[in-house]
Formats: sequence, structure tokens, C-alpha cells
Amino acid sequence: MRRRLGATDVWVQDHHVGVGVTALVLITTGAGLLLRFRLDLVIELAEQYAPVFTILSITIGAVFGSIKWVRQRRQARLKATDTTGT
Repeated sequence: MRRRLGATDVWVQDHHVGVGVTALVLITTGAGLLLRFRLDLVIELAEQYAPVFTILSITIGAVFGSIKWVRQRRQARLKATDTTGT
């Protein structure tokens, strides 16, 4: 289990751009489909559910923060590998 988690961590570090873009595309697509097919309902409930937009912005900020964190971990891992490899 630990080896699989480690391998997944390295994979995410190596593919952080794609993972972040995929997450943002899924969030944007979901929001776009909701607005496309339920626009009347969205407008009607917008005042009641205005915090949803706040939650979405926090979520998107968290995705960007996670990408930054993973990039830093990847850079540290690559530096450590570079140092020990030479």
C-alpha cells in the first residue's frame, strides 16, 4: 500500500499540470452544463445559494495551491535525485 501511494505521489508530481487542468476542466464543465440546462433554476436559486460561488472559488484556489505544493515537492525530489546521482 505504501509503495502504491509513493508511486501515485511521484506520478502526480510528474503530471501536475495535466492533473490540475483536468480538475479545472471538470469543474468548469459541470458548472457550464448546470447553467446550460438549468439556467432558470440557477437564476431562481442564485440568491439562496450564492455561497456556492464562494465555495467554487475556494476550491479552484485550493487546486492551484495543491499544484504549487506538488511542484515544490517535485523540485525537491528532483534536486535530491540529482544530488545523490552525481
